[in-house]
Amino acid sequence: MGFLIFLISLGILLVFIELLILPGFGIAGIPGCLLILIGFAVAWSEYSLQTALTSTGITLVLVIPAAIIALSLLRRTPVIQTFILNTTENKEAGFQAPPSELANLVGKSGKTLTPLRPAGAALINGHRVDIVTQGEFVAPETDVEVIFVEGSRVVVRSLQ
Repeated sequence: MGFLIFLISLGILLVFIELLILPGFGIAGIPGCLLILIGFAVAWSEYSLQTALTSTGITLVLVIPAAIIALSLLRRTPVIQTFILNTTENKEAGFQAPPSELANLVGKSGKTLTPLRPAGAALINGHRVDIVTQGEFVAPETDVEVIFVEGSRVVVRSLQ
């Protein structure tokens, strides 16, 4: 019975490692799920369903808090810290969010100042705005409409 509890515990730890440390799902998560299922299936076949459910439940109740505590302590070790990105993007370092007024341009119309091949500039609401089309070329002095804004990217379509 001790070996089965070990299998289930190891499976739970692998799933937690996958969730908290490794990106994606697969490298440790799939083997972890398989170990949990194998431990449960062997306990069910050798003992009974009642014993399998009880041992799996007790293991989950004991191992999950222990895994959370152990992995949170592990994340503070110098070796694991080398894998964790601790940088921040702040204004003092030169990082800026796109201007909030760009989001207000959706649905507004204007005239292109330069040819759009597919990027260029337009006069929208009295302001020069760098814009881009969805791939088409647009001549200067053409009426355009802002269809959506992604960050600082203003996407337009020709109205002609």
